Amino acid sequence: GIYHSGVEIHGHEYCFGGHDYQNITGVFAVEAKVGPPGLLYKTSIHVGYTTLSEEAVEQTLKELSKDFVGPSYNLLTRNCNHFTDALIRRLVNTSAPRWINRAAKLGAMIPCMIPTEWVGPPELKPGKNRYQKEIYSL
Repeated sequence: GIYHSGVEIHGHEYCFGGHDYQNITGVFAVEAKVGPPGLLYKTSIHVGYTTLSEEAVEQTLKELSKDFVGPSYNLLTRNCNHFTDALIRRLVNTSAPRWINRAAKLGAMIPCMIPTEWVGPPELKPGKNRYQKEIYSL
């Protein structure tokens, strides 16, 4: 299957999505177990607990926000699952389950099979989405 993922921290799900605005992060937060609009929540996978303080978690999110800017999104090589894996590695020193991003890995091996309009960042509509709790600025 093709999956969306994010990391739940203190009732918020932190995710990554793409857009065309330079130097603007693609990291955002939505209500946990609701997810971004247009996606259906299926399940949670427990990956561990962090020993980091709330301030350290916040700093980690800010650091990743600088790296995961909207224009860097690519369905096959830099998607929400790549962000989830990077955040989990920093918070609990483990990785996301490998099967979550299997479709992107297969697509990257045979990119000619994937329509190019699916690969780049989606169009971002101006304004804050009503589901978003905060956006990390750079």
